Amino acid sequence: MDERTALLYSKLNTYKALVNKTSGFIRGALSKVKNPYVACSSGKDSAVMLHLCLQQRPDIPVIFVRGEETDIIDNYNEVISKWGSINLYEKYFYRENLSQKTGMKKLLNEGDFDSYFVGLRKEESTQRRISLLKYGLFHEEIKGKIRIAPISDWKTIDIEAYSLSNELPILDNYKFHGFNARTSSGVPSKGKERMLLELKQRDINAFNKLLKLLPDARNFI
Repeated sequence: MDERTALLYSKLNTYKALVNKTSGFIRGALSKVKNPYVACSSGKDSAVMLHLCLQQRPDIPVIFVRGEETDIIDNYNEVISKWGSINLYEKYFYRENLSQKTGMKKLLNEGDFDSYFVGLRKEESTQRRISLLKYGLFHEEIKGKIRIAPISDWKTIDIEAYSLSNELPILDNYKFHGFNARTSSGVPSKGKERMLLELKQRDINAFNKLLKLLPDARNFI
């Protein structure tokens, strides 16, 4: 989808209704919680969710988790800088090799936040679809923190149209592989083979840098 097509798609009543419904849900969710944050990976889904949340609460805390490989695997620094003066908190995971990493979930759960917005979508995977259908968009987890998933019903075409029509900052991986690509600020535990292959295809120099940092990545490509 190019920007012209995105603009045309964004004029459809069904798309407008989806955006309005999501914005209304976010407003309602914000009225029910005291200290929320946005979990933002800078991927396409969290970017759309972040933009929608910022329209309702410009000062909402935004947590981004990064590691040593983050700046190697994509243009995260550039994308984050384009968001401007958001209330950003960066947390860091450390790893000795590709198989050992401090859990992102643990880092995100630090602090006295009572809730968090996350860009989960049913379309992304069977596991996410089951979780969202079972627990809903506003779910109190075992430890009492509330998970809020406002864009659960969005399709990839909706994400792409919103991103392009609103000129959101996007990662290079989407420009190269399209909006069906998967991204992560660190090499993921699941899908690492695909991520490494896409990086090798897109930027061989970055791929070689990653191999120097994490030599055991060779075992997965």
